[in-house]
Amino acid sequence: MTEGILRAGRAQLAERGADKLSLREIARELGVASSAVYRYVSSRDELLTILLIDSFTDLANTVDAALDGSESSPAGQLRTLAESMRAWALEHPAQWALLYGSPVAGYSAPETTVSSGIRVMRRVAEILAQGSRSASASGLSAGYEKALRDAIEETDLDMDPSTLAEALVAWMSLVGVISGEVFGQLGAALAAFGQESLDQELRSICQRFALS
Repeated sequence: MTEGILRAGRAQLAERGADKLSLREIARELGVASSAVYRYVSSRDELLTILLIDSFTDLANTVDAALDGSESSPAGQLRTLAESMRAWALEHPAQWALLYGSPVAGYSAPETTVSSGIRVMRRVAEILAQGSRSASASGLSAGYEKALRDAIEETDLDMDPSTLAEALVAWMSLVGVISGEVFGQLGAALAAFGQESLDQELRSICQRFALS
């Protein structure tokens, strides 16, 4: 039943978007009473959480599989990661929108989504930490530096706060470039050049972090 609910939820997500998910409709699609579905998923918010974790996990597994067969240089690893992200996003635009698009009104993702949600971001940070760039935390506010140090301790990342801060910016830029293509934000004239936009951003990141 759980797998059937998940499949139907993915289909609804692709057809209607996250804000129009319906457990009752899922029950109809599965040919069961709505009470049967509610025994497994108690609410729309719980379904959203399940779909979030499923999508984060699928994206991360895709990236991990690509990296397992990638070249060893940090720059090559970053390119492999970014291109596998882009390919997944273009193949699963509704799931990408759930992860990185507009927030769903009235829904707040619980802590249970964090571990799967940071997997790809962590891989980005680990790759960027291999660069020869040195960094100082002097440009960070005390509060931000503390939050970054806490994050480093919690995730056991081998980098200083300033490098993590810039890694987060690099991560957000990759998500932004891919989202621009997926959501049609490049406009008709540039719609065919999503890969080139990503290439340009990758060159910029590699230069900033002295990756080769």
